[in-house]
Amino acid sequence: MFLRENEVGARVAAHLTAGQRVLDYGAGTGLVARWLASAAGIKPTLADIVEYSNRRRELPFLQMDDPFHVPAGDGAFDVVLLLFALHHNPYEAQGKVLTEAARLTKRRLIVLEDTPMSRADLLWNTFWDKVLNLRHRVPTPLAFRSVEEWVPIFLEHGLETTYTETYRPKWPTLMTYHHSLFVLDREQE
Repeated sequence: MFLRENEVGARVAAHLTAGQRVLDYGAGTGLVARWLASAAGIKPTLADIVEYSNRRRELPFLQMDDPFHVPAGDGAFDVVLLLFALHHNPYEAQGKVLTEAARLTKRRLIVLEDTPMSRADLLWNTFWDKVLNLRHRVPTPLAFRSVEEWVPIFLEHGLETTYTETYRPKWPTLMTYHHSLFVLDREQE
């Protein structure tokens, strides 16, 4: 899936700075974090509740026993990434993940999510989500939201949207539905 890492990595890297300590929360295999370490010069740490057999072992890893708690201190990371992680939680649990991500970051949170914009988008999104997550037994509650639905949820968690981009990814879904990138900064007290 190197083509996917290039596509996702290039979009995320534009909002990172070399040397930043970055937590990839719900990291999966860690391939995107490895790409970002190489291309953007970040210092990634992976965290996930699922132990992927093909996870990048050369990167630091925090094994999670609870999907809503990462074993790290408040503000331990410069940036937290939630890359296609939120929709793997039921709607009512997505706020818990955002609360934890906001706790862990000093300032910035970068979210990439599937954001179907039509019935056809939703059908393709549902198909690909099931297929791509089947081998890892990742939960697929299909809890997708639109861009318009995400923004107020971010605000409820003290996260201001500073950048949004919606696009149709080429890899691995062949431009069948939309993704949206949200760059969020914690509101300063």
